Amino acid sequence: MTATISGAELRALLDDRDREVALLDVRAPAARAAGHIAVSSGLPLHDLEHRIRQAVPRTGTTVVLASEPELDEQAAHILTDLGYTDVAIVPHGLAGWTAAGGRLYTGTNVRSKTLGEWIEKHFGTATVDADTVARWRAEGADVVVLDSRPHAEYLHHHIPGGLDTGGGSELAYRGLQRITGPETTIVVNCAGRTRGIVGAQSLINTGIPNRVYSLHNGTPAWGWAGGRIESGPGTPLGAPADVPAHLIDWAATTLERLGVRVVDASSVGDGSHTTYSIDIRTPEEFAAGSVAGARHVQGGQLVQASDEHLAVLDARVVLVDTPDLVRAASTVQWLHYLHRGPIEVIVARPEILTSPRPESPAVPEVPEISGKELADELESDSAPTVFDLRSSRDYERGHLPGSIHARREHLRSAARGRGRIVLVGDELNDNTADVGTDLQSGGGPVAYRPHFAARDLLDAGHDVRVVLGGPSSVPVEPTSDDPHYAGDIADRVGPPPFGPERDAWYRDYFDWEYALLGNSEGDHDFDFEAKSS
Repeated sequence: MTATISGAELRALLDDRDREVALLDVRAPAARAAGHIAVSSGLPLHDLEHRIRQAVPRTGTTVVLASEPELDEQAAHILTDLGYTDVAIVPHGLAGWTAAGGRLYTGTNVRSKTLGEWIEKHFGTATVDADTVARWRAEGADVVVLDSRPHAEYLHHHIPGGLDTGGGSELAYRGLQRITGPETTIVVNCAGRTRGIVGAQSLINTGIPNRVYSLHNGTPAWGWAGGRIESGPGTPLGAPADVPAHLIDWAATTLERLGVRVVDASSVGDGSHTTYSIDIRTPEEFAAGSVAGARHVQGGQLVQASDEHLAVLDARVVLVDTPDLVRAASTVQWLHYLHRGPIEVIVARPEILTSPRPESPAVPEVPEISGKELADELESDSAPTVFDLRSSRDYERGHLPGSIHARREHLRSAARGRGRIVLVGDELNDNTADVGTDLQSGGGPVAYRPHFAARDLLDAGHDVRVVLGGPSSVPVEPTSDDPHYAGDIADRVGPPPFGPERDAWYRDYFDWEYALLGNSEGDHDFDFEAKSS
């Protein structure tokens, strides 16, 4: 029988600094965004086996599940089967937490987004509206727009003339090389508010004499003001030939002030405590070689979405950076507000770097079917029901005719009375990391393997097969027409790609952000003021 923990006991456990704990919400992203515990980490049941070893590396860590009781029970059994020895659920899920006085928060990355609003208020970070920036440009003023988002987001859309820094912690490292003198005005933009505010204050904190602003409400507001939006490569910034001495001194001083040590790679992790080794450099630098066991999350995205990457609340975090340590300092100055465990840094020296090797979970043995065999069966009078377990966006781009999009939590009910069932997942190749659902933070290419969901159905007595390879292994012309869904589209929490729906989404989103400080007032999980002294 699964152990239980009351809402009040969970609160006490979360406040216990002497015991490692990971609080997991196993619902789909859209359901979690409708209301969740702020310090929980979203790890959907759909992806559980794919991502749990990365999220909670030590099987002895206390894991508490608090979302929907039925999903929590299923997840608890999975974790126990995987060897996790201290797993508990909160009776009645989130209702058990709120009954004990706990709060729920809507949206995603709530603590990170609230930190951004707090930074603007606490530090008085200056903002500027799109009309003013456009006027400055028209008047020929010396103004530089630095884009604080990762490269992939910049490619999707950006302000014409905005410089692609590659991400938030790259702003000082790459962006300041394009500032010609103290008279240059710097405007930092993102896709909304948080990364613009955090990025602008990051530059201010380095002590530069320039006027620095965040662009109020980012690229959406630029478009609403009539500004043109571009897509494509734009102007990417490379690494500086030399990092200025004042930036190196600032980085060293910042790390020392925050008690962050620079450690040797040999001292990382002894197995008795959770350690996350995270390479905060660019994807290209990481791919060229990193510290053994490190995974890649750019520094700005680690701050933007700490709950997605640091599930164990008191874990040790070791950041991988270049010898100047500018990106590490840019990250740590904000991450220490969000993560209460120790933070250290390793210098990525050539002699210790190895090729990254993403780990894949050991999938269960389940019946499989080739793409050719499936194509033949689809032409027969007894064609199976095909469930496509990829992301909803990939399904909409192209799927097998007649297939039904589903998530793992949909399958038990959707499979009833279906007869033979075939499950389709993603392609697997050398460029995809086998880690499950893509994250809003830009986790990179991913691949979903449906073997675990197939095992669920086999255990329930269904006749089920898994396609060897992805949809392209099936010699049938894919279609984007006539999509079918086994349940609500639950894996989307961000804005639509373009159009009026995107504008409406952002207007609601900004209203949500403006309310964050008021909604979290009095909640000590948001007590950033205590860490500012």
